[in-house]
Amino acid sequence: MALRAVSLVELKLGVLLEPERSGESIAAVCRRNGISRTSYYRYRRRYLAEGEEGLEERSRKPHGSPWQIDPALERQICELRTRHPRWGARRIRSELVRAGISPPAVSTIHQALKRNYLVAPQPPRRPKAKKRFEREVSNDLWQIDATRVLLGDETAVWVVDLVDDHARFLLAAVACEAPTSEAAWAGFAVAAAEYGLPRQLLSDNGTCFTGRLHGNEVVFERRLAEAGVELINSRPYHPETLGKLERLHRTLKEWLQDEGPADDLAALQALLDRFRAYYNEERPHQGIGDLTPAERYELGFELVHGAPPVRLDAPADPQTSDGRYPAHSMLRRVSARGEISFEAMCIQLGRRWKGATVRVVTLGELIHVYHDDELIRALVPDRSRRHQSLGKRPSRSRSLALTR
Repeated sequence: MALRAVSLVELKLGVLLEPERSGESIAAVCRRNGISRTSYYRYRRRYLAEGEEGLEERSRKPHGSPWQIDPALERQICELRTRHPRWGARRIRSELVRAGISPPAVSTIHQALKRNYLVAPQPPRRPKAKKRFEREVSNDLWQIDATRVLLGDETAVWVVDLVDDHARFLLAAVACEAPTSEAAWAGFAVAAAEYGLPRQLLSDNGTCFTGRLHGNEVVFERRLAEAGVELINSRPYHPETLGKLERLHRTLKEWLQDEGPADDLAALQALLDRFRAYYNEERPHQGIGDLTPAERYELGFELVHGAPPVRLDAPADPQTSDGRYPAHSMLRRVSARGEISFEAMCIQLGRRWKGATVRVVTLGELIHVYHDDELIRALVPDRSRRHQSLGKRPSRSRSLALTR
């Protein structure tokens, strides 16, 4: 004889009717069937109100979900993740804030990504450092390092990059064939020509930056000393000291993986210039309160000078305080054509400076031209040419504290 399947509804109904059939107490019936009296009475109320349908299994989903995010917002979160697979919940939340949308918590966004199978399971992370070390203002400390990247034909080349310690602002990223002392100085010169000089520079113990572990002095160290910048070095085998640059290198290589590879050094430099604009002006940085490095750099600059960096076309105070400049600085008067003569060169400043008295400060290969506290021109001159044309001007000037 075949066994007859019994449904869950029939089992519940049998338990409910058993006290009446057997004459046992409800407590004894519940004990023998392994259910609580609370459940017995709940099922009985449903049976009396709805019949056998009331004994069907019901969903345990809550009637309301006050913390559930709007479906349209969840779709937007998923679209952002799909378009930008490297963006995590914190980055997506920052982008929603910048778009004027009131976002849910980071954990809620992460759960939405998990719910839609857009994140893979992650192993437990190491605990984050409880204390971050950073300078209080911009241009007080820069960090410099070099990292290896591959061209399209698998040729290994290098990128020398500098970052401001306070703002994580990427000051320069210069492609080169090898991490030499000359390449390090070229990268520093590019940054200093646009943003002035820092008080200190931090590097690791690579021979392109320092020879202190080998008992000698490299070209880069000598030129920094001539420029009045103090070089400090990390402990050997301690990359955490330059952790801001190490983390930047990861972001750079992920970006190059998506946008590259480059065919040669010129193409790589073009990619690096694009990356600088993206990193400084578009990408909110979690380590600086989800500001962009450019926003944080200007805030840090304002802490020192009481105002953000001044545009080149802003009016300048004609008075000059000589005590703020090195003894070897020189005064020049700007001609009617907006030029000055210096070391057999004709340096173009622009006609708006006609008749003004400016001060020329040489720092190694760099030439800085000041009108009072305003840096109006910074250049690494091409000494094979007499005329140093103005060319493309930086969008903002940076005041330079020359006294130590």
